[in-house]
Amino acid sequence: MKKRLLSLITAAALMVGMLPAAFAGYENFTSKTTYPAGQFTDVPSTEWYAQNVQAAYEYKLVDGVNATQFKPNSNLTIAQAIKLAACLHSTYVSGSADFDKVRPWYQPYVTYALENGIINTTYVNYDQPATRAQFASIFANALPEDALTAINDIADGAIADVEMSAGYAADVYRLYRAGVLTGSNNAHDFKPNTNIRRSEVAAIVTRMAKPDLRQSFTIEAHVGMTADEVFSACVPAIFKLYAYDYKNNILGIGSGVVLSARGDAVTCGHLVNGVYRLVAEMYDGTKREVTIYNFDADADIAHIRVVGSTLPYLGVTTEVEKGDTVYALGYPGGGAATVTTGKVTDPENDDYLAPMIESTAQVISGNSGGALINDEGKVVGITVSSHSGGVPSYSVPIRYLNSLIGDGAAYSPGEYNRNHKPDASRCYSKHYPVPDFGTVTGVTLLGTIREGTTTTYYYDRGEVEAGDKILLRYYAALGENTFYQFTGGSFTSSSTYPYSVKLYETSYDGIPAISVVVSSNSFASIGGLPQTADFLCRNLCITPNEMKADGHETYLRPKHRKNREKQEKIK
Repeated sequence: MKKRLLSLITAAALMVGMLPAAFAGYENFTSKTTYPAGQFTDVPSTEWYAQNVQAAYEYKLVDGVNATQFKPNSNLTIAQAIKLAACLHSTYVSGSADFDKVRPWYQPYVTYALENGIINTTYVNYDQPATRAQFASIFANALPEDALTAINDIADGAIADVEMSAGYAADVYRLYRAGVLTGSNNAHDFKPNTNIRRSEVAAIVTRMAKPDLRQSFTIEAHVGMTADEVFSACVPAIFKLYAYDYKNNILGIGSGVVLSARGDAVTCGHLVNGVYRLVAEMYDGTKREVTIYNFDADADIAHIRVVGSTLPYLGVTTEVEKGDTVYALGYPGGGAATVTTGKVTDPENDDYLAPMIESTAQVISGNSGGALINDEGKVVGITVSSHSGGVPSYSVPIRYLNSLIGDGAAYSPGEYNRNHKPDASRCYSKHYPVPDFGTVTGVTLLGTIREGTTTTYYYDRGEVEAGDKILLRYYAALGENTFYQFTGGSFTSSSTYPYSVKLYETSYDGIPAISVVVSSNSFASIGGLPQTADFLCRNLCITPNEMKADGHETYLRPKHRKNREKQEKIK
């Protein structure tokens, strides 16, 4: 009898111990409210994520930012991602998600996530936006393994932009195979380094809680376009761009890209600014006049129009990431169209006046204004510069074109540039067409020496060293009128405008100085691509020995011999 009673008590105890498991599962996710039509004014019913936002709202998984707005394109922070994952896990295993309210608010969720294996690390900044890779690593463990059964057969390596060696790869593949993640485009690319948006979060969270919302799909082996395929498909929309002065002399030759059938096009800013006429030579050999809408000198991008209709054109995309294969397509040296292949090494290089896409696609003079194209044949950037030798190269992201597009009219280059001459107070102070270094950069002018057609300006070198970008700003000013290019440590113009601008390290009355030598010399016309790699002072400035070798002393009159002797003593 005692044994029987003991057995019953033991059985009862086991049943009590099993109760939490009995309540674990998807049945714990239930609708808690209704979603009135038009609840969020920024979630149209036609959007792909509308159903997910509704489910997330009804199940009290993701609320709006206020009563009427969901903010689908806003980013989610790491802290918010951990909170969602902790609440999903707690609801699944216990039927509730009650957490203490403390400061910082996210600490109870972080503690829970660490204790339950949802995350295995802490974060330096919980308030920063979560990347898609970070979000996947957090959510892959928000439910037990048997709750994320694979419904898609996705082979290792099938996701084109997720390297199997990446620390987040296993988590991403787990969620793909479970139908929770589907990718960001028709190729199912994951885009691991982009931030996760609230619209995407609503879809992922509801697919975690409601298996019937999970997606079944297959991924075809990702085979991007080859260089030859890009060339064949895209080159009809790439044109050679000639810039002329009012005497019809060529100022420069670069490239451009047609972006609409009506002739909307884009090139680099330094090719169009200050010119009198622009002519596009299309790939088929026909020539068309070009007008100007607007340009951004700092970003070095211009919105132009090639006169005509039903022109071949290219699509664009703002999505570009480190490691992407890209192709530079243009007219190097003003010759035939060519394509070069490379990889994106930095999608947001901030060493310049505007963030640039840095890549290993080789470009040289004449490529300027040409297209940087991804392996889907879409334009991601416009080539503007490169290091000596052409690698790495830099392209302004195509998104900068958006700030130039409006309802304005397109004007002839001559008319446009007459009305948009660079502000003399900013750049040209008494010496047009050569911008004044001091006015552009804010560096103090120590003195001026004139010798025939050569003028040398001396600026306080200590102030130049205050910022690496200061010489870049002068380059941008020089590029305002397109007469100047940079090569071999010097800015030089086309043969039509026989000026050169050279920068030297020197001194003036014992003060370390930068001398800017503006001389009237003839130089062979070169293409439109500035070599901007060496714009930091330590690389751009020429040493005293190089000054002598370059004949710098001939710029000084005899009465300035005292200054010359001081220069010779510079170490």
